[in-house]
Amino acid sequence: MAEFPTDPQLAKMLLAAEKYKCVEEALTICAMLGVNAGIFYRPPDKEVHAENARMNFARGVGANGDHMQLMNVYNQWKDTNFSRNWCFENYLQERSLRRARDIRDQLEGLCDRVELE
Repeated sequence: MAEFPTDPQLAKMLLAAEKYKCVEEALTICAMLGVNAGIFYRPPDKEVHAENARMNFARGVGANGDHMQLMNVYNQWKDTNFSRNWCFENYLQERSLRRARDIRDQLEGLCDRVELE
């Protein structure tokens, strides 16, 4: 656990993820939680649209809870090849998502170093 520069609970989650074969998902959730800034933003003149966009990430199979919502945001952003326009259209902070991607890459390197698969 000392290898991971995260909260102890998140480090434990990463270590336990290997047992359940979900290291990739755990990395994404850990990275999104590691961003200390907000992922979503709500412009004062478009609050309803922004809230609808946020709720769209909470829908679908397995999207129960905030952690799954954050994972859906990251995975959809990744599917769009990390598009800036996609972030704008979905009222997401691109800078926060880029930070999450950097954190995820660092954690992935640490997982390789401690041989987590």
